[in-house]
Amino acid sequence: MLVPVRWATWSRHLTAVLLATLASLSGCDSSLRITRPTPPDSTGGGGGGGGGGGGVERASLTLVAVVTGQDSVLAQQLGSPGGVLRNALVTIGRSGSSTRQSATTDSSGRVQFDRLLPGVYGVSVIRLLTQAESGTLSAADADVNAFGGGAIITVTAPATDTAVTVLAGRRGSLVISEVSSPDPFFPSGGQYRYASYIELYNNSDTTIYLDGVVVGRGLSQLSDYTSPRSCAEMERWRNDPDGIWTKFFDAFPGTGREHPLAPGGTVVIATDAINHGQFLAGLADLSSADFEFHGSSDVDNPAVANMVDIGLREWGAGILGHGLDFVGAPIVVFIAAPLDVSTLPRDNLPVNDPVTARVPRDKVLDVLTTDYTPAQAQLSFPTCAQLVNAVFDRQYAQIQDDYVIGGMQRRLFTTLPDGRVILLRTKTSANDFVFGMPPTPGGVP
Repeated sequence: MLVPVRWATWSRHLTAVLLATLASLSGCDSSLRITRPTPPDSTGGGGGGGGGGGGVERASLTLVAVVTGQDSVLAQQLGSPGGVLRNALVTIGRSGSSTRQSATTDSSGRVQFDRLLPGVYGVSVIRLLTQAESGTLSAADADVNAFGGGAIITVTAPATDTAVTVLAGRRGSLVISEVSSPDPFFPSGGQYRYASYIELYNNSDTTIYLDGVVVGRGLSQLSDYTSPRSCAEMERWRNDPDGIWTKFFDAFPGTGREHPLAPGGTVVIATDAINHGQFLAGLADLSSADFEFHGSSDVDNPAVANMVDIGLREWGAGILGHGLDFVGAPIVVFIAAPLDVSTLPRDNLPVNDPVTARVPRDKVLDVLTTDYTPAQAQLSFPTCAQLVNAVFDRQYAQIQDDYVIGGMQRRLFTTLPDGRVILLRTKTSANDFVFGMPPTPGGVP
């Protein structure tokens, strides 16, 4: 509930609360600096023949970009017959290494990488359409802007051959355009996690009404911990084609047509709608955010409308009870059309807090899946090969960096004659998102 207080009084109160929080986290050390833990060495360099490896037998990797169903018909219209995709950019990277290699598929949709260190590799495939190519498609397919796909594969010596399914990417309507989740360290080890926000963008040609639209975080059991919470044991929920399992989701307020978003418009939802730069230089000023999440330990900004917590649990409690944030990795962030929570299927997962609900597939509008950068990933448990089913997102992006103040930003596809941008959406986060600095709440490329 919004409390009618003077802005100056509210601001002083919130500042006092957060400073007290910072003091408790940082052992009363008032000097605020970002420090980065030093990751271990990345075991032998990376994807292609560079550095280390000793006497380890090298491997070759042959990939074929495969297009199926109606998308293969589209590919054929664009000069890629036979159910394969030619002239597609394939990028591979070995887990634990920041090294990346890229090559372009040939006329048979094939590409080969040689002298690789065996290991687990992330693979992304993308083929952007030119404006001339888009112009040859029918009205029903006019929103196709690229072909994209991805996979996590294990490369073994002497050779590994595999196929990666590539599908047509459609620009969609309401999409996630940026997620910022800085979690900087203080010298004594405390962290500041309240400058998180999500930005949504109207990627369509018509006005969208946000009333009731859902923003949430998906199933958090996405890393291979010890049994009974391993990737294999959580597979049926994590990789469910019928929906995204979650406890944590909020909805925009309104009864139907109170919050319009015009084509090319953005909306920013902050964890805390304040100027975070007062605590650490470089953090975003979110005092003008359009909406904010709100929690049981939060001080409300009366000038910014609250999101409505409709989930099964509050995100965090006590000192973390500031409403939804996006700190930590790996994570699944989703937006969904308005829904009736009472009708959602529920199940008991093998975790301490078992009751979880499924947001149905036909309600899901857009998904971002992401993990830490390769260097940071070495400091955590191994990430599951898929964070959600491929119908929602085909490969997570390894771009999340808690210690750098920036944002996971959706890539630009094209700019229309009127200056409005269209953002890339292949439903493959590894293709669609990059990490950019500084964060840009309210702005797109």
